[in-house]
Order: sequence, then structure tokens, then C-alpha cells
Amino acid sequence: MTSFAENLRSARKMRGWSLQDLADRVGSITKQALNKYEQGTMKPEGGVLGLLAQVLDVSPNYFFRTNRLALGPVEFRKKAKLTVKEVDSIKEKIRDYLERYIEVEGMLDIEHQFDAPFTDAAGKARKCRVTTAQEVEDAAEATLKKWRLGINPIPNVVEMLEEHGVCVLVLDTSSSFHGLATLVSELPVIVLNGTDTPERRRFTALHELGHSVLDIVAATEKELEGLCHRFAGAMLLPQEVVWREFGRTRKRISDYELIAVKNQYGISAQAIMRRLWDLQVISDSYYKHFCFKMAPNRMEKDFGQFLGERKKSYRFQQLIRRLVAEDIVSDAKAASLAGVTLQEFRSKDLPTDE
Repeated sequence: MTSFAENLRSARKMRGWSLQDLADRVGSITKQALNKYEQGTMKPEGGVLGLLAQVLDVSPNYFFRTNRLALGPVEFRKKAKLTVKEVDSIKEKIRDYLERYIEVEGMLDIEHQFDAPFTDAAGKARKCRVTTAQEVEDAAEATLKKWRLGINPIPNVVEMLEEHGVCVLVLDTSSSFHGLATLVSELPVIVLNGTDTPERRRFTALHELGHSVLDIVAATEKELEGLCHRFAGAMLLPQEVVWREFGRTRKRISDYELIAVKNQYGISAQAIMRRLWDLQVISDSYYKHFCFKMAPNRMEKDFGQFLGERKKSYRFQQLIRRLVAEDIVSDAKAASLAGVTLQEFRSKDLPTDE
């Protein structure tokens, strides 16, 4: 398959379209012709290339990329009831983003390295083997210490992860998807859903970090996911903070306390209460009572809000602006690398979360 054929297929899948969907939107190209383009048995002529680029919302240069990356295993949770098109779209968006990211770093002679919290004797990244909840707590504490995060609130989880070499991609996608972790060229990648609440995104990001840095020995998938939840909770709300804010044993927790900690530490009230239950600060019966009470309001509407987390890190945008400032690329090339129009790129405003 030629690079054009592969890239055309990737661009179509990135949009979540079938061949017929693309044919319907283009109008002047049949499904059969598009299929031949994707099979590499026929090449588009004249203005067809520009038309395809316009409809697929990519630069014409996209079709001639040769630095295609091979994704590692991309596993979606069983609860993520995604269609085949949605799965393909997410995979291709991951690949597209990382190809652009790695190209930008290459132009700046930046060697992307993962600051792994756990390493072997030779200093190479390794996973920390854990079998119990206490070992997960210890692993979270070790990660906080290695990355010098302390026990204070993490202002922006996405930026923190990227500072330590984790690539984070935030996509606005199906509400049944929350996150995943994968490897691309030994580089850890975390994908989040931009439509989730800030607290949910922060927790999911650290849950996926758990998948990336822990070698979890678990009897069932539910147990494995539970230990990753434990890791995320311990990263956002360390044991010392729990005891300082709530004490060691409580009969009841007020909504005021939950909202105050949620607003400060960027962790949902439900995750806070799970943390209190995990650390045996509250009883089983009280935790069940709280879960029943919150069931009608799982989105925690009018129950506090963390305002410190942006959806996206600005690191990638900053690197692209650096390319332009150093006259390494033109504005048009920079816009293509950023995945935006030239007009959008030339705006002096930093990208927002909207």
C-alpha cells in the first residue's frame, strides 16, 4: 500500500466515516473510486486531492506523510461501548497527534524521554510489581517523591504528566469512553475524554498512569481496575492529606467538607468518599449510604468544581511557536503541525479549552 493510500484511509477513519460516508460528502467521487485510492490501485488526479483534503479537514501534505507510527496495544474498557468507527477514529487521532508531536520535537532536536518513576539497575524504565492495596499506596507515594510533587494539590495533571514525558491527548468523543493508556515507540501515551468533568479527567489520567507504571497482579479485571483507582486516589489525595483534612475515624462527613477538598485538590466528592472508605476512615454502611444518596447526581452538579485544570497542555503549542520564532518552519507548516487552519494559528491568543 502506498503512503497516499494508507494516509487517505487514516484520514477517513479519523473522521469516523465509512467509504460511503466519504463518497456522500464529496459528491463527485464514487465509493468504488475511493476504494481504489485506498487500495493503492488508482491515484487521484487534478483537484481531487484538494477536494479530499478539504472534506476530510486535513492539509494536502497529510496524504504524503511517511513517518507513520505503529501503535502499541490499544485496549478499551469493556464498559466503553464504542462502535468500530469510534474505536478506529480514536486510534487514528492518537497516531496523527503523536506523528505531529514527534516531528516537531525532531525539528528542535529534542529527545523525548519518559521520566519513569520506577527504573531498573541500568536506569531503564520498568513497571513496579504490586499485588496488594498497600503496595499500590507505596507506589503512589514513591511516584510523588520521584517527581517531587509533595502532597500539595497538583495544579494541572495533564501538564504535570507531559513535564515527565507522558504524551497526553484530550479528545471530545463518546461519553462511554473515559480514557486509555498505550505505548508508541516505547513512549507512554494517555488519552482522555475532553467532555468529562475536570475532576473526572484528572482522576482518569492518573488511573491510566497506574496502568502505565504498575505491573498489577490481579485475579480479575475488576480487581485490576480497582487497584488503578486506588493509585489515582493516592496520587490526588495522599494518605497524609486524608488524615489531616478528615481525621482517622469519622461517623459522618459533611457536604461542606467534601466540596472544600474537591475544590482544592481537584478530586470528585465520590472519589474522596471512596478514598475515605479505602483508608477505613468511614464504615462500609456509611459509604453505601453516601453512594445511594449521590446516585441521582453522579455528575455532581452544584456540588463544587475544581477550576485549576485546563483540558490541554500548552507544551505542544509552545514547541510549534518556537519553530516559527526560530524561522525553522513557515506559518503554514506550523499550522499544519498544530492541526489548525492558518488563520487560527496566526491568532495571538493561546488555545482555550472550549
